[in-house]
Formats: sequence, structure tokens, C-alpha cells
Amino acid sequence: MKGKIGIVIIILSFLISLNPYWLIFGIPLFVIGIIILLLSQKPIKTKLIWILTPIILWYPFMNLFFYLMGTIGTATAQKLDLIFPENFKGKAIVISEMPCGEEIEIIDNREQLRIPENGILLYKGNLKSGYINNRYFKIDKKGKKTEIPTRANYMYFDDSENKPDESVEGIWLSGGGTKYNPNPNGGINYSYREFLISSKDSLEKWNDFKSSRKLERITDSLVEKCKNKN
Repeated sequence: MKGKIGIVIIILSFLISLNPYWLIFGIPLFVIGIIILLLSQKPIKTKLIWILTPIILWYPFMNLFFYLMGTIGTATAQKLDLIFPENFKGKAIVISEMPCGEEIEIIDNREQLRIPENGILLYKGNLKSGYINNRYFKIDKKGKKTEIPTRANYMYFDDSENKPDESVEGIWLSGGGTKYNPNPNGGINYSYREFLISSKDSLEKWNDFKSSRKLERITDSLVEKCKNKN
């Protein structure tokens, strides 16, 4: 009986530990399983197999776990197409759940978010958190779309394969969150997500405090006007 209990605990600890953030729970559970198994009447060969196999398989199965979670998460995530003006550069911000915002438009099961020239989109839809399934485009006056490549700092590490040209423009996720700024008229409260169209060698220009603060002030003003209308 002890042997079966130990094996069950070892299997459970292995499954928990596939997410490395849960190793703090998985490792103690694994040790408990080993102790119970060692105190059982199971043959020494069986004990060694159940103790060593999870250790050997943990790393490849952890990578498989993350691959499957990423694949499933991306496939089931909210699907967004962000469409920018042809010559747009710099920061853009999308404010969700705005009563006077852009209507939700869905084409081929993907929400279409059309970013205006000023880079501030008030959107009626809800931007969900979690995995990202976004596409990014620029659109010319004739309606022709050109996809914008995604960028992230890790792509430019020295050991990265196929490192992009730092002068070539791409789109960067700049973050997001919720802002609450109380005032006598009720305050400003909204959820947002930021994007940045820039080449790697021009990032500092668009992350300048003054330009970011200016965009924030304009956004606050537009949000306040929108909410006051409703």
C-alpha cells in the first residue's frame, strides 16, 4: 500500500512541477513520495525507476508543456488586427470599453481595431488579458494592407539567430494596465494597452518622458469627454 501511495504522490508532484513556478510545491511533494516509496516493500529496481524517471523526464516534458500551453493559448486567445495609418510612427494606445468608442467590427473571426492618426483609439470592445493573438498592419489610401513585423528586445541579443536589422521598423508591445486619476468631477478610470511602431535604433526617441506625458494628457482628456457624454 505504501508503494502505491508513494508512486501516486511522485506522479502528482511531477505533473505539478511541469510549471516551474510551482516547483516550490512540487519538490517537497516529490521528496515525500520518495520517502514513502523507500519505506515500502517494492523491489529496489522499481523504487529506482520511479525515483529517477521523473528527474530525467522533467526538463523535456516541461518544454513540451510550455509549447502545448502556448499553442493552445494562442489559438484560443482574443484575435485582434490593429490597423495603422500608412505613415504612422511612434506610440499608440487603445482604451477599451469606451461608450463612445469605435464599434466592434469582426472580419474572419478577428476584431478590427483601426488606429487614428493621433494614435489614440477609444474602443467599445474589451481587450482581454492572457495570451496574445495579434496581427499588425499599415493601410494606404487605396486600402492596401502591409503587415508590420513584431519586435522584442530579446530578438537583438548577441546570441540571437537571425537578428533583425536595427534600422528596420517593427511594432513593439509597450505594456498596458489600468489608470485611475481622481478629480472633483469623478476622476478618470480606464484600461489601456500601448503599442509602439519604431525601429530598434529609434526607441529612445519615442520613449522620451515629455512625449509620453503628452500622449497621456491627450488620452485622459479624450476619455473624460467620452464618459461625460454618457
